[in-house]
Amino acid sequence: MEGWQEEYIAHTEKIAALSAPVIGEADDFDLWYAQQIRAEQEISSLREQNIRLLETKLFPMLDELYGKDEEAIRSLDAFSDRLMDWRTNLDCGVYVAIHDALLSVYRTRRDRDRIIRELYKLGMGFYYLKRFLLGIEGPAKDAFNFRNELLFTEAGSYFTWFNQIEDEETRGYIIRSLANIALCTNNCSRRVRTSRRVLDIARDEEYRRSSPGLPWDAFVRKTHQQMSANRSELSGSELTSEELALILDSCYEVFKPEEQNENPSIRWLWPYYEMEYNCGYVTLDLTLQRMKELILSAPEESYDMSGLYGCVQLPIYLGRLLKKHERLRTNAENIRFLNEAYGKMRRALLSCPPAYQDDYYHYCVAAVITDYYEVPGVPPYAGITRLLLKKCSPDTYVRARRTGDVMRLICGFIYAQEPSYFDDIPFIREITDTAEKKETLLDYAADCGLYGDLGLLKMNITRTLHTRNLFENEFGIYRLHTVSGSRDLALRPSTQRFADIALGHHSWYDGSDGYPEDYERTASCFRQMTDIAACAFFLTDHPEQTADDLLLQIRQGAGTRFSPMAASYLADEELAGKLKSCLAADPGLYYREIWAGLTDTYTSADTP
Repeated sequence: MEGWQEEYIAHTEKIAALSAPVIGEADDFDLWYAQQIRAEQEISSLREQNIRLLETKLFPMLDELYGKDEEAIRSLDAFSDRLMDWRTNLDCGVYVAIHDALLSVYRTRRDRDRIIRELYKLGMGFYYLKRFLLGIEGPAKDAFNFRNELLFTEAGSYFTWFNQIEDEETRGYIIRSLANIALCTNNCSRRVRTSRRVLDIARDEEYRRSSPGLPWDAFVRKTHQQMSANRSELSGSELTSEELALILDSCYEVFKPEEQNENPSIRWLWPYYEMEYNCGYVTLDLTLQRMKELILSAPEESYDMSGLYGCVQLPIYLGRLLKKHERLRTNAENIRFLNEAYGKMRRALLSCPPAYQDDYYHYCVAAVITDYYEVPGVPPYAGITRLLLKKCSPDTYVRARRTGDVMRLICGFIYAQEPSYFDDIPFIREITDTAEKKETLLDYAADCGLYGDLGLLKMNITRTLHTRNLFENEFGIYRLHTVSGSRDLALRPSTQRFADIALGHHSWYDGSDGYPEDYERTASCFRQMTDIAACAFFLTDHPEQTADDLLLQIRQGAGTRFSPMAASYLADEELAGKLKSCLAADPGLYYREIWAGLTDTYTSADTP
């Protein structure tokens, strides 16, 4: 690799390390806080250097790639490989940009072998970018999947000329691409047919003889794993009996051997139990008992993939099981156990050292945010998400708390002028006591700021924002944090009232711009609070601009981007002065909450 490439990787690795603060590293808050501020300053400096390297080195190189020699391209390829792997995923966006450019070069050169390789690598880049979309459904994700599927399908289509391609490595990329088509489709029948075709190819002796250097047994094993991922379809599925049998065969291939081991891995044993239940081989009660035993046996201080699977993924699966079956969730003992399991999950996530906060850790965090089952007897969703904000994205938490304070100031000022301003919100309107109504409104406003950007936490896109500016395709994903956060908040009683604010705080008042496009302001009883949130998030999302400039832009955007009524209140000199003080205030108070609140127990301070 070239020197600038090594420099970019070193900066990005350092940013990743600095982005995960070690709670408890310093017993004294002032010392710990100083460490966090220094880390933020260093991240900011490294980010600027990364942006400079991209603008002066990478982008010009990609523009001139058609004239580059093989040595330069090999260094670029090696650079991209260092930026993305399943564990660290340092900078998938740059990886995608590089292989998108390389694909264009090789198409121009009509280099078939390189085209196939680049189609596969670009497809894998998009697959890892898709991790940001966990728990998000709809047209935007479907379009992303379709684009991803096209890449693997084009590479796989070269199988027609398999025996004419001399390079064995290229042949391997064709097989891998064929298999990965199954990663990009929601249609289970298509996934099964795709995996079956790859299994048939990988077990065919003629193909094995023609390419003896390819890892055929690994292809078979990994394709069985892909096929076994369809095990949830074994019950209540519209698949044919033949397709169901194929899934079942793969489940036995993947999971049955693990059961016979002296110390079976939880990661493989639970899917086997799940398969047996979905097939009707065992009862629901036995399945529940098996899950409880696995959760109890999971070691709490193991943070590798198997440890996090047992301590985090399994409690989430338990919540799904109870949510699905009324008979189970009406049993008080099951709820008590779920509470214990969630406690174990919470401790594992909060105590996980920075060295283990890799791609899978953040996948587990996203799974908790997506599938946490809020039911009486377990801590509310509002509490666990507050804790995860502190642990996984402290800067998001600090910005969210400041946004909440800004909203509290604005709403307090408006309430003093017009007490009925927010009476479209039912739970506010129903309060008759003036003091109680005001306090409830202000607390609600503060929490709207806190939870408004929850979708960003699930996406784990903060580290990319620390590293550099977002690319166009990443910004398209980023915009979906409104949809994602709103959905997750709306599904839980403790956070339902924040869902509309999460959805609409980046939408324009007149609907002419902003996102999401389908947000309908007039259809929401929370629109007045969402109007305030649009102003507040704008004030806190642009720290590079002065408060005076931001307030001026709000006044100038009245009637288009911002509510004219909200903008008129922010034009008041007294309120503007308070807002400027709030925006300029030292964030130490918010950091003290992070420092004090990240413990291994759930505290009343995290109850909304």
